[in-house]
Amino acid sequence: MSSWEPNEASLVQIMSVVIDSMSPFPEKRSQATEALETFKLHPEFWNYLCFLLTQVNSNSTLNSQLSANDVLNCRAAAGMILKNFLLQNSGELDLNYVKENIATGLQADSPLISNITGIVITTLFSTYFKKHRDDPAGVGILSCLLESTSHGSEASAKALSKIMEDNSQFFMLEWSNAVKPMDTLVGSFLAFMTSDSSELIRAESIKCLNQVIPLQTQSFITRIDEFLSKLFQLAQNDKSELVISQICTSLVELLEFRPDKLIDHLSGIVNFVLGVVNTAQEEKVALEACEFLLAFASNSHIPENAVKPFVGDLVITLLSKMVYNEEDILLCEASNETDADLEDKDEDIKPMTAKINKKRDGPCAGEDEDSDDDSDVDTVWNLRKCSAATLDMVTSILPREVLSVAFPVLREHLSAEQWYVREATILALGAMADGGMKYFSDQLPALIPFLVEKLKDPWAPVRTITCWTLSRFSTWILSDNTQFLLPVFEAIMLALMDRKKSVQEAAISSVAVFIENCDTELLETLLYNELLNRFNQCFQLYQKKNLIILYDAVGRLAEKCEFEETAMNSILPHLIEKWASLSDHDKELWPLLECLSYVAASLGEKFAPMAPEVYSRAQRILVQCVELETRSQNDPSVEVPEKDFVVTSLDLIDGLVQGLGPASQDLLFPNGDKSALHVLSQCLQDPVHEVRQSGFALLGDITYFYEPSILGDALVDFLKYISTELIHNDDSDAMPTINNAVWALGLISERIDLAAFMIDLSRIVLDLFCDTSRVIHSSVAENLAITIGRMARFHAEVFTNGPFAHDVSWARWCEHAMNIADPDEKAAAYSGFTKILNITESTNTMSSSSLHKFIRGVSQDVDIADFAEDLYAFLMNHSEALPLLKLSQEEMHFLAQFM
Repeated sequence: MSSWEPNEASLVQIMSVVIDSMSPFPEKRSQATEALETFKLHPEFWNYLCFLLTQVNSNSTLNSQLSANDVLNCRAAAGMILKNFLLQNSGELDLNYVKENIATGLQADSPLISNITGIVITTLFSTYFKKHRDDPAGVGILSCLLESTSHGSEASAKALSKIMEDNSQFFMLEWSNAVKPMDTLVGSFLAFMTSDSSELIRAESIKCLNQVIPLQTQSFITRIDEFLSKLFQLAQNDKSELVISQICTSLVELLEFRPDKLIDHLSGIVNFVLGVVNTAQEEKVALEACEFLLAFASNSHIPENAVKPFVGDLVITLLSKMVYNEEDILLCEASNETDADLEDKDEDIKPMTAKINKKRDGPCAGEDEDSDDDSDVDTVWNLRKCSAATLDMVTSILPREVLSVAFPVLREHLSAEQWYVREATILALGAMADGGMKYFSDQLPALIPFLVEKLKDPWAPVRTITCWTLSRFSTWILSDNTQFLLPVFEAIMLALMDRKKSVQEAAISSVAVFIENCDTELLETLLYNELLNRFNQCFQLYQKKNLIILYDAVGRLAEKCEFEETAMNSILPHLIEKWASLSDHDKELWPLLECLSYVAASLGEKFAPMAPEVYSRAQRILVQCVELETRSQNDPSVEVPEKDFVVTSLDLIDGLVQGLGPASQDLLFPNGDKSALHVLSQCLQDPVHEVRQSGFALLGDITYFYEPSILGDALVDFLKYISTELIHNDDSDAMPTINNAVWALGLISERIDLAAFMIDLSRIVLDLFCDTSRVIHSSVAENLAITIGRMARFHAEVFTNGPFAHDVSWARWCEHAMNIADPDEKAAAYSGFTKILNITESTNTMSSSSLHKFIRGVSQDVDIADFAEDLYAFLMNHSEALPLLKLSQEEMHFLAQFM
């Protein structure tokens, strides 16, 4: 036990400094802060802070000198200072006094002091005890918290809740004396759930158990039926919205981790949740309930026929909750005036992030361009957005049933007198668009002109949501119903120039979706000139926030169409002017750099006059960032720029390389200066995925366009970085980075003889491709198939033994190679793969299934001119098996040329 006692003089001094740290006078506060920093060096300082927080009421001297309010404020401040210092230094402190005495603060008369004590205890667990489970004080404090909670201490219940949120998985492990706290905790929380204690304690107890559900720990699994029974009992009888909110969260967690336990109770659960959504006084409680409905509709373990009985009530409820609440209606009505000429305040703009260039992702890995209603005026997740997302999901699984309920309601409301009813109706149409598209077919010829007309609605929120809804129907319009394209597009073009900034934002976002979904030929012939003209006008009208989205739309257009003189004259001057006006440290550079990277790639040689200046600045920003990062490793005081500066600079340089091709070699490497490779090398070692992703994309393009000798001595390092990426990176968020690394390796292996490295590199590639125990994204597998083919064009022998020399691996390769979209990449892949098959020992035979997959793939969109002889040899080797295959007419026609 700690025998420490405070020194009276020191206590008075520290209390005085703590009080001064809250002074309204800056000079006094500054002096107090400096004194506190000095006190931190004294090993007993933490004891004084703990004493002030928990036991100062027992000190008559201090209480006689200060008012009760000053004492209270000092205690609270001491607790927060103790919490902050624990976060910074818990591993280096003697905390015996703190550990032994902190729990006494939970019994304070003041709720403020008991709550702050709970915060300090929570911090102790997330810092000290997480690393020192063998310290018996940890289990002792947990026992104090449970005991206090059982006697009605709400501060203890809140502390337990926060501790469980931060550390629940650690309580499954052994602590001091081989105790596993989770066993005791689960039992206590279950008891508190239905005790006679306050509603807050009941709610916090359920919240604690909600942290346990995902862990599926044995101590919970054995009592899950008891938990469910108590949960259902509370759902029937407890009227507290605090408790109801946590019940809904429990149901969401159970639906994800133990849906089997809910299947037999779905009717009661869904009706309970619908009741909460419809009657909850607090919107956040209704939102928790609605999130269960979203999880219910999107859970793959819940069959369609389990959802179908609830469609009627579900749709009616969701539609009603998609109307703005009263507060938002008042806000919208108070701000319907035009604001296009008002300058954006920096605080009104969401934090900008670079639109990462996912160069080699494949079709499944990009962002969902029209997910939910991001163009809506709502900027946070709320009941309205959750309802729209849920309606979207339910429509995707039961479109006919949803539309049969929703359409009669929506038809009544489309021309409602209240603008917020019209707006919610149009939002609902957009939410149902994706899943119900084919069932909309009969309605859309009348509905699309109606929506176009709504772009003239006097209320800005209606015009805003109409832009989004029309973008949701873009695939229908662009596929078989192009007679609607020009009327819709012209209306949205006008909306781009709306005098309300929220409408401009929705319109330019809608245009970006149309560009993304539109066929290049259609874009170039029908829409290109009008887009350039309108973009030119937008650059003159838009403020900062909408310029960011405009950059994105221009970038998408540049990616789809080859820019020419018109674009040079109408778009480029705006970009260059903006580029010149921003400092190297301005975050507005991020989206602008991304846009310029696409424009530079699209303009090609036409961008050459601007290229030296643009490259010089991009490289300067990149070098500055890398240098500051390096310095910060030895000097923590060095402020490192945000990674988006690195990512966007790399992407812009890559755009120049793509646009100018071999002509850009002297730009990056003047007079043979290879310092740019050193900077790129640093980027490929960056811990942030997106930096390496853009770095590998640039490496691949440098390899593709420049003289092979340019990599020189740096080649070995680049191969090492690629190998490290493939071997050690199993983070799902890094999939685009792995893609680019694999892609770069394939290009290097085609341009440079990697004989000295081929055995090791092929082993790394095959470990990733052939390991069926590791789940890899389909686009990564597709890129690996291309790279295997590229590597094999010159060194097929390394693939004729080991894991790849088997029919299982060949079948896997054929399945992924069939999906390759780029004709050149597909030809390179099949060229190398054919060589592998031709020199692999005949004892390793190809099954008829794999042979058919190979024929199907190589006969579709593959230029076989460069490997026709190898392909002929392969077909001759399998001439006996070919007649036994069930080939299509196209496949037989393909084979006929070799017969």
